[in-house]
Amino acid sequence: MIELISIDSKKYSVNSIDEITGDLSDFIVIQFHDYNPTDIDWLKQNFELDFAIMSHFEDIEISSHLLEIENQISFHFSIPYYNLEGKMIEEPVFIIISSGRIFLFTSSTLDKYWAEIYSTKLLDLQKLVNFNKSIFKFPFEFISDYYADITENLAKKIKVLANKVLIENVFTDQDMNLITTYNFNNLLIKEAVNEATRIFRLCKKSDFGNTEFIKAVLETELEDLLVVSDYIQFNLERLRDLRDHINNKIDLDQNRIFKILTVATICIALPTLVAGVYGMNFEVMPELKWIYGYPVVILVMILCAIIPYFYFQKKKWL
Repeated sequence: MIELISIDSKKYSVNSIDEITGDLSDFIVIQFHDYNPTDIDWLKQNFELDFAIMSHFEDIEISSHLLEIENQISFHFSIPYYNLEGKMIEEPVFIIISSGRIFLFTSSTLDKYWAEIYSTKLLDLQKLVNFNKSIFKFPFEFISDYYADITENLAKKIKVLANKVLIENVFTDQDMNLITTYNFNNLLIKEAVNEATRIFRLCKKSDFGNTEFIKAVLETELEDLLVVSDYIQFNLERLRDLRDHINNKIDLDQNRIFKILTVATICIALPTLVAGVYGMNFEVMPELKWIYGYPVVILVMILCAIIPYFYFQKKKWL
């Protein structure tokens, strides 16, 4: 699907480039969902765009980058989001600004996710069209706001888990798996924010970012990303505290179990020793022929079991 916004702020949606009619110069924003080579060739022919940034991007270790040539600046952002299974994955998003137009390239799954949390995304973009150059601040503001929102979303999940573990003092093996998952998600967001910060700083040094308006927008968004980074670090610290708390609780439980086993072993070992000696039945042992010998041995066995128990209980082992 292709979504277009004209210079008079009207929005159009078509299924393919064959359905696009009218003067192409009237369109100031064009977004492609699940673009294909035919779409790329059409854009090259009609808008003379350079798509070098979209070539072999998966082979580049850095997940986001910027490319500026004459009359065009291109951005690649690696966006973390939750898929239908609730697992956080990354999708590439490409933004090309050229000749006063913005071209967006996203996957349908990512855009569907955005549509659920930002139902007015394109509407906000439509409003900016009437403000001429203000439209060019939208990609930077949107990326920055999205990272803030997804970080806040993760922070809420971590807070719920922290309340369960620290306040209610209840945790399971599944909670340890959740901590690992949240930690991984937080690292994905941290990497994305770091890369976006790097791209915004590079953009400030570019010809495109050399205008006072764009430079002011970038400085504002960089400050916002710095705040987001602080929240990401806070999430990491909270997850680390949760993991340490659970590990300490497990250690305490294990120590308590070992103490109980130690006391039980001693309480059983002494009576067993007495029973073993008595059961040897040596003739040289006068108590064997004593009429009270057996009851006395039973009493000694009971005392050997009870005395260690009360001793360890007094020492607060139990």
